[in-house]
Amino acid sequence: MLRHTLIAILGLATTAASQAEGILLKSDPKNGAEIGEFDGTVKFWFSGNVGGRSPSVVVVNGNGQRVDNGDARLVLGERHRLTATTKPLPPGPYAMRYRVITEDGLIVSGVSKFVIAATPAAPEKHP
Repeated sequence: MLRHTLIAILGLATTAASQAEGILLKSDPKNGAEIGEFDGTVKFWFSGNVGGRSPSVVVVNGNGQRVDNGDARLVLGERHRLTATTKPLPPGPYAMRYRVITEDGLIVSGVSKFVIAATPAAPEKHP
């Protein structure tokens, strides 16, 4: 009886884990973040391995102009992380659209937004 209960519990856990495949766990920059500095790389982490078929990242500025370099790629050895680089970005609002296909064939897509804040001017030094 105990053995059948454990098998049932493990079966439910496996089913739940497989249903969670491909969920976006986090992004960098974070959705809704206001950042002072940007290193020119956007990153996305997913809850399972992403298939190598057509991963996509598009970054646009507040005017809808594309500012990424078109180089979305899965990080080797970490197929749950997707990265892309951008041109140097001035202060302003940005949106990142991601699209991946999991190993199970699920299409996962969404939009994450961030703002690069204008850096405050350094205080004037008076002699």
